[in-house]
Amino acid sequence: MEAIAQALFEAEGTRSRKTKVAALARALDGTSRRDPARLPFVARFLTGVLLPTDDERILGAGGALVFEAAAMVTGMSYEELGARARKSGDLGTAIGEAIAAAGKTVPGLRLEEVEEVAQALAGTGQRGEKLRALRSAFERCTPLEGRYLARAILGEMRVGAKEGIVLDAIAAAFGRDATEVRRAAGLVTDVGELTRLAADDRLGEARIVLGRPLGFMLATPIESARGADLSAPHLVEDKIDGVRAQAHVSPSSVHLFARGTGAVTAAFPDVTGPLADAARAGALPPAILDGEIVVVAPDGRPRPFSAIQPRLKKTGPDDALLRDHPVHYVVYDLLLEGDESLLALPFSERRARLAKWAEAAPPPVRVNDARALSGKDAIDAEFDAARARGFEGLVLKRLDAPYAAGVRGFAWLKVKKALGTLDVVVVAAERGHGRRAGVLSDYTFSVWSEGELLTVGKAYSGLTDEEIKTMTARLETIAIGEERHGYLAVHPQIVLEVAFDGLQRSDRHSSGFALRFPRIARIRDDKRPEDADTLEAVRALWDAQLQSGHREDLTAKDRKKTAKKGGRRSGRRPDVRQKSKQLKLFEDD
Repeated sequence: MEAIAQALFEAEGTRSRKTKVAALARALDGTSRRDPARLPFVARFLTGVLLPTDDERILGAGGALVFEAAAMVTGMSYEELGARARKSGDLGTAIGEAIAAAGKTVPGLRLEEVEEVAQALAGTGQRGEKLRALRSAFERCTPLEGRYLARAILGEMRVGAKEGIVLDAIAAAFGRDATEVRRAAGLVTDVGELTRLAADDRLGEARIVLGRPLGFMLATPIESARGADLSAPHLVEDKIDGVRAQAHVSPSSVHLFARGTGAVTAAFPDVTGPLADAARAGALPPAILDGEIVVVAPDGRPRPFSAIQPRLKKTGPDDALLRDHPVHYVVYDLLLEGDESLLALPFSERRARLAKWAEAAPPPVRVNDARALSGKDAIDAEFDAARARGFEGLVLKRLDAPYAAGVRGFAWLKVKKALGTLDVVVVAAERGHGRRAGVLSDYTFSVWSEGELLTVGKAYSGLTDEEIKTMTARLETIAIGEERHGYLAVHPQIVLEVAFDGLQRSDRHSSGFALRFPRIARIRDDKRPEDADTLEAVRALWDAQLQSGHREDLTAKDRKKTAKKGGRRSGRRPDVRQKSKQLKLFEDD
């Protein structure tokens, strides 16, 4: 395990893609030589994933549990360990420092012991048993092993090893063609199985398999699709603001796999149950479907994404949740029928096969409406009509395109428009994480209300590295008091233009609202702070959303219920700032 931790440390310490690839490749190659049986697990570990993609269990070990186990093993107080975590912006780094500070002689973890920890966490729902498993592991860890074990359990390695880098490392480790590795990765989403195929020189055997998720075909935003050929025939579909999901249907079982979340079969029995009944009765041939799960209103119109969040936090929804948040599974592609892969067929043929397959599909399954795109000039009118129907935009799909699993290309184009932009005033900034740990890159901003600035959101994307560096210097000169745990209050002098996709009610911001998916459009040095927008402008946008049906005015109690989305499995960006009775990780004093 120490060799794996060293490779991760090397990858974390450089911005060079070549060096990252080389470090991870050495770890994979070394494992294949020393302990080939552990190779799939090591490949997953390097990406911060401890379970295969088709494993429907979850680790169920959040930040509070990992924090508690580390404090017990190292003897470091909650206060000091929490301070270290806030300073570094990472619990894994803090745990590594705590193990080093304890100065104990440790044997180090063997790879089989790391895998046993993962199985122990996934195999029990008892907090005490999980805590014992974590304590036992941390007691044997070297500082680097503890650093990366904690990160893997929390699902975030933070070494800058994005998917493409890992795929290149697999190719480099075993002398395979990188293009072939990428092709296989679309069909075999479990990086452990993909690595095994690469090591055995069997990448050509990668294929679509019922019951095992494959990569989703992704759409490119139309504003960035300058090379798209819209003169070719396209279908246009309403873009659904739900959960993208594959349904794997057979007479023996039905599985649901959500993009970015993994298996969600148990969360949607009102989808899987009817499908399973129909498949067992012989009404539906085995199939893999691509579509979207969305909560619907009594009139059948889609409800906003916030309405589906209570469903995602429950692995086993109760009757009240099923009744109050009914869903449709809106399908728009057929990837496998019987034992025949349809991926290479043009979309027009897959769509025709889907329509025929779905003739016997039970509610709540329905095929997404589609119509021919009459030309580029029709996009604006189509977009406005889709918004009026309660959808968030459009998806344009080339009729002659195959299904490119795991690829974002120009064959599918998504048409979304920002709800608007606001001019806001920066009132605080925070240090970033990873390569942005040394700069102020997260900006909290406000709008005016009767002479007072009220917060309305936070943004950390949209600026270049050079702009962030310049912003850091400016913010440090207008600071109010001392920086605390990476948080710096500033005098309201800098105006930003922020674009966003929508608004939602919020109890976290003093304005009562939060911008959805905010990103910085530009720094408005041409505007004074008093020129920024007002709360009245925010309310006007909110009222427009309500009238169009794109938002719902939830009560404070409802918002609290949907504020935290649980049930995430390892490797899917869990929130490590979970609270326990003993501590509130990362919170300001």
